[in-house]
Amino acid sequence: MTRISVILPVYNAHPYLSVCLGSLLEQTQRDIRVIAIDDGSTDGSDRVLAAAAEVDARVCVVSRENRGLIATLNEGLGLADSDMVARMDADDIAFPDRFAAQLEAFAARRDLGVLGTNFTTIFAPARMAPSAAPMLTAPGERAILGRFCTPLRHPTVMFRRASLGAEDLVYDPAYPDAEDFDLFRRLARRSAIAETGTPHLAYRLHAGSVSATRVSQMVQTHLRILEENLTRYYPQAAGTGVERIGVLADGAAVDAAADLIRRLDGLALRQPDAERAAFETGVNTTVHFLFALLCRVGEYGLAHDFIDRADRWRSIRRRERAVLQTRLAPAGMAMSEWLVDLQRWRNSRLLAQDLPGYAEIMAKARMIERVAGQTQARHAG
Repeated sequence: MTRISVILPVYNAHPYLSVCLGSLLEQTQRDIRVIAIDDGSTDGSDRVLAAAAEVDARVCVVSRENRGLIATLNEGLGLADSDMVARMDADDIAFPDRFAAQLEAFAARRDLGVLGTNFTTIFAPARMAPSAAPMLTAPGERAILGRFCTPLRHPTVMFRRASLGAEDLVYDPAYPDAEDFDLFRRLARRSAIAETGTPHLAYRLHAGSVSATRVSQMVQTHLRILEENLTRYYPQAAGTGVERIGVLADGAAVDAAADLIRRLDGLALRQPDAERAAFETGVNTTVHFLFALLCRVGEYGLAHDFIDRADRWRSIRRRERAVLQTRLAPAGMAMSEWLVDLQRWRNSRLLAQDLPGYAEIMAKARMIERVAGQTQARHAG
């Protein structure tokens, strides 16, 4: 039996796919099977996958019509032939020691069923920002955070199926574009979940990613899951009607959002000591989620009202506080984001300098691309 099955959904990922595959094939943990499912790509991703399978027999390719991410993930789970199952996105890069490090962590904790990793961020073609400082590393904290938001970066995750149960380790199509939020909250009721403090994956930000193209649906599903979790765990904070803000940002939606945060803040000191830090982090994350939602749609006046009514000015960057109280909010917030981007650029490094195993990964990627090019030339001839 294969030690690790890697589920790799692919949809029009041609610009990044060979490097992603190269990073998987250069893992120090060699006993893997990459289940690459081409979900109806139209950009030549199928040729890259076929070339990867020719280069390395550990790559298993399934090509078919488009069915969407959730169906693809569930198909991958059905094809996996191992107890350990890892996720990977076709535009990300795994560090060479990712799978070995995760296996080591699972061996050290028999209660662990789901393990993500810290990550760096690729925000430009050749630049990578460092990982954030490790947070919520105590047992149980990620499960508490998972009541408010997705507690792990989805493509970093590895599952131990023996600890989870087949009925729970399945993605629910009722939660489109937030399927990971739903999955992790359910799995946290069956087994421990955690994240390594050390980064083992480079997560790529780009305009074509699902997180960038399906924001509206993601927001609505996220808010629905949040309300379900509040009803289950913190009923005193449920029933505000905060879900409205994902459909129509208006005064009533802002009142509901502010009411939610005030209720949660009132509950914070009543949480058990072992859960309080994760609870407060979850509330802070929810504040920023709602604030960013209002800013994204240009409702800066409502964003100001939300922060004011929730009594949460302490959660907002100092320069944003000043901007929101003027008539120059659109320009000022754009400038604030530009300054954040500038600082990120200054703190970043070149991929070639900072990505572990960069030379070996790129060499494997070039080999895959060369085989794909040769195959295409033969077919053209």
